[in-house]
Amino acid sequence: MATVKEAVGEQQLWASRFKKETDPIAKAYSESVTIDRLMVDHNVWGNEAHVIMLASKDIIRDEHCREILKSLQQLKADFSEKKWDLSLQEEDVQMNVERYVINGVGIENGGRMHTTRSRNDQVVLDTRLYVRDHLLSVVEQLTSFIQELLELSTLHTETLMPGYTHTQHAQPMTYAYWLTHYAAVFLRDVKRILAAYDVTDLNPLGAGALTGTSFPIDRHLTTRLLGFQAVQDHALDAVGAKDYNLEILSAFSIFFSSLSRLADEIIYGITYEYNTMVLDDGFSMGSSMMPQKKNPGVLELVRGRTGKMYGILMHMLTTMKGLPSGYNRDYHEEKTTLVESLNLTHDSIAVMRGVMRTLVIKPERMKYLVDQNFATATELANYLVRKNDIPFRLCHRIVGYVVGQLVEEGKNFTDKARTKELLAEKNIEISDEDYDKVLTPSSVIYEYTSQGGVAPKEVSRMITQMQKQNAQFIAQMNQDKTRIKTAQQETSRIVNAVLKENKNVKEAIQEVVTNSIR
Repeated sequence: MATVKEAVGEQQLWASRFKKETDPIAKAYSESVTIDRLMVDHNVWGNEAHVIMLASKDIIRDEHCREILKSLQQLKADFSEKKWDLSLQEEDVQMNVERYVINGVGIENGGRMHTTRSRNDQVVLDTRLYVRDHLLSVVEQLTSFIQELLELSTLHTETLMPGYTHTQHAQPMTYAYWLTHYAAVFLRDVKRILAAYDVTDLNPLGAGALTGTSFPIDRHLTTRLLGFQAVQDHALDAVGAKDYNLEILSAFSIFFSSLSRLADEIIYGITYEYNTMVLDDGFSMGSSMMPQKKNPGVLELVRGRTGKMYGILMHMLTTMKGLPSGYNRDYHEEKTTLVESLNLTHDSIAVMRGVMRTLVIKPERMKYLVDQNFATATELANYLVRKNDIPFRLCHRIVGYVVGQLVEEGKNFTDKARTKELLAEKNIEISDEDYDKVLTPSSVIYEYTSQGGVAPKEVSRMITQMQKQNAQFIAQMNQDKTRIKTAQQETSRIVNAVLKENKNVKEAIQEVVTNSIR
């Protein structure tokens, strides 16, 4: 009988027709073991589910399945204990694991593991298994961040601050209103990420190279054992379409656009000129020359790395735009882009949560700014419409005239006497009581009771609604986590039943299904 080395040779497992080994330059250029080390456990799980399915359909015998499962268990232990690692010779995790199994239990057993399967569906499978775990982790981080913003908002429904348009004072609002605005944006980001998760959470295994297989495989069984929501039906679509990748990167890019805006607003808020916020020392950086400096370095990096996230998305959009159907080696770029984007998102959320937890605001300074720069001018125009039945456009002109005159004189609405004189020039009389109600920011915010307005009662209502929506997203995330955990446990129980209890595969599967029904 031929030895393993004689049977499969020292070249890569796919090198059957080749007379020459891959050039070292080409091998180094095309390797993916560096990124694949993150996916060893996912690859092993996929292999377990695959060989269990093969044995259940009598495509391989129970004894072959048992030997393969035994070798996979040993591989996990060896990798965890750093006794074995991926090698450049075999290019990627898929071939490294298969080589390990063949070397461990022989070609007669290990050589059957790849039956009905291609690296095309294997690579996609491992990537999806890895990515969906980390997508749920991002959702967990982001929903926790949203909850923190909403809890902070409940403390500040009456804390005045100026609202801006075109970076100029516009109307009075509250700190809670500003915070909940970002909570609302981030809730949509969660929704987009969960939508991308649903597109990702489909089972490509069984697609083969591109057209499926002539063997009687059971793709629904592997779907269950791997905890996917459903089978990705079309085999060519399963190995060749990367829109799930693009959906993830698009969702992350949109999220970063909002995260960068939040960072930018804080950067302005902590300046001496604004002086409405104080950044914690733990999230600040000093200057090598100027000892007085306290720089918002991490916030600037969030802004800068937003560009990196956009670049990752553009990388994949450009990669995909000209590829023909079927698997192309260009697709190996997707693993790098997804891992990099997931890490970038994890780290950036963590930083912004830390910033917001420790950020100090200056309510007196914010109130002073609101009082000084005509933030209630719109409400004065609204008052004139209601009180005098004047068309809004004319009221707009009247108030604009008053503001213009006050600016020229270096005054503002805090000078009640002069403001009333200017209104009188336009035949407008206003009582002191109405003046205080209409032109005092702390009073005005209570009047904006329209749906979505700044009134404390309305903001409190929105906080409650956002908390409910956030709780629904958390419940959905936990449901997905539970399905994955259950699938891992079921696969492990089948593996243990086959290896430790010496049961046949069909019996082990039936036992798991029966216990699940109970």
